Amino acid sequence: MSRHSVLCAALVGAPLLAQGPYSLTVLHVNQPGHPMNVVPGLGLPFKPGGTGTSAFERPTFSADGVHFAINVVADAAATVDDVLLLDGAVVLREGSPTPWPGGFNVGTIDAEIAVNSSGSLLIGQITSAPAASNDLIAFYQGGLWTVLAQETGLVNTWVPGLVGDAGGTATWDDTMDCVGLTDSNLLLWRATGIDGLATTPTTLNDAVIVIGNTAIQKGVTVPAGQAGGGTLAWELFDPTGVDVSADGSLILVQGDLTGTTNDDILTLNGAVVVQEGTVLPGFATGVTVVNEAWIDHANNWYARGSNLTTGFDWYMRNGVIFARMDDSETIMPGTTERWDDASFGECFFAVDGNSLGQVVFGGVTNNPSTSNGVILFDDGVGNRYVVVREGDPVDLNGNGIDDDDRYYNTFGDDDLRLFDDGTIVFTATLKNSAGTAVDQGLFKLVPRTASCMFRNGTGINPVACTCTNLPIVGNIWNVDVSFGPQTLVTGLLADFQAIPPFPIFGGELLIAPAPFLIPTALNLPFGWQGLQFSVQGLRLDVVGPDLVIVLTNAQDVFVGH
Repeated sequence: MSRHSVLCAALVGAPLLAQGPYSLTVLHVNQPGHPMNVVPGLGLPFKPGGTGTSAFERPTFSADGVHFAINVVADAAATVDDVLLLDGAVVLREGSPTPWPGGFNVGTIDAEIAVNSSGSLLIGQITSAPAASNDLIAFYQGGLWTVLAQETGLVNTWVPGLVGDAGGTATWDDTMDCVGLTDSNLLLWRATGIDGLATTPTTLNDAVIVIGNTAIQKGVTVPAGQAGGGTLAWELFDPTGVDVSADGSLILVQGDLTGTTNDDILTLNGAVVVQEGTVLPGFATGVTVVNEAWIDHANNWYARGSNLTTGFDWYMRNGVIFARMDDSETIMPGTTERWDDASFGECFFAVDGNSLGQVVFGGVTNNPSTSNGVILFDDGVGNRYVVVREGDPVDLNGNGIDDDDRYYNTFGDDDLRLFDDGTIVFTATLKNSAGTAVDQGLFKLVPRTASCMFRNGTGINPVACTCTNLPIVGNIWNVDVSFGPQTLVTGLLADFQAIPPFPIFGGELLIAPAPFLIPTALNLPFGWQGLQFSVQGLRLDVVGPDLVIVLTNAQDVFVGH
């Protein structure tokens, strides 16, 4: 076996922590007594529980990553528990008087929030007003709230010219959601059940996707690019069926066409990009459903869905399949683990990307049910690795030891964000060692950068071992072991344990228990991300008639970004 093979074999057996490549920050968690179990500005703990919405909804960031908004649930009376946070400050709280005229109290706040790079917000919300007029869309800008649309309010004051509203008397109804907001303050939302349209039947045109002061209207707007040259109009818009890029250049809308055959569609800027019944590349049967669509902060669009009869599932990025469950594809190169929807019918559950072409996405595999949920990182050029897995220990107290009796249980659907520096934010429920879901949290993983750290015991070893470049995955890492005046040959020892200096050969051994030789130029594949080990230089010197082993300083290595 070659020295390179020996190192590979050692790496396979290395006792790595699940989040070795990352530093974990607990942003919020609802574990009783934890220091991060405090609603900012209120001093209340978060509502306890181990479900996916116990305390934290979907984390939302502005395109520049500066502003962060989330709807959380405080452990308070039933009517005052929803709290909307923007950059760690309370901007809206259930049970408090509405910050806009009306004399009512804030009610429940929709999970989906839109925030832009100016720190403005767009939300859907219910107030304590009478049930006939308590739903609304509200806009927050510069510290002030404005109600844009409210149940029983006139539609034409915001969107004039709807088909069936010639007299301008149609009114908003009780479903307004799916908000979107661009950096130029273009406002989007979904509204269904609009009342007072003069059409037959009255429900023919009563749903819209509002885009600024225009609308895509049910029964009226005909998406382009339908399969077979179809010219059907929209029949309904899905509850989470709208997303817009920060610059407003991309708008995704998801829903159904009129009719009952191949009617489920996803459109991009008004043209169909996925349609029920169409056969995607690499599959034998057509699409049966689009489950979710998304635009990242770098204007890449995504969709996940399933196929007819086979139940095969897929993820699409900019119209190209980048992950599939088809009974053959493994989750990444070099493993036999496959995507599998036996325990979760949609198989895939979250995705996000950045401007570097990198993607993080989540799905379930054919591993045992206690460890089959994974979030993967894809570098955009063919390399993937598991970032975090169900069953991994969670270091809630930050001491680096698995002593908290908390393990990742499930990850939030579409609650996943990736930034250009590789930072990942996600929600997850937590279980104890008995397998009981007990808590929920919001977590941040920051990639640890590659490093070499000099170490030399008491200092009697010659300083001759130097990392000439950092051990960055996807690159060749080089170490120089310099010659002395009597050196015949040099070598490089490696091991996974750094030890106190152990006297030997007239110097000090600094790594153990069984150091082995490795090349001084080493290719670092992505599977080694997060690997920690130590190297120590070795010289063979000629001293008179004798050959003498001389140990040099060591370098403690972390393979990272």
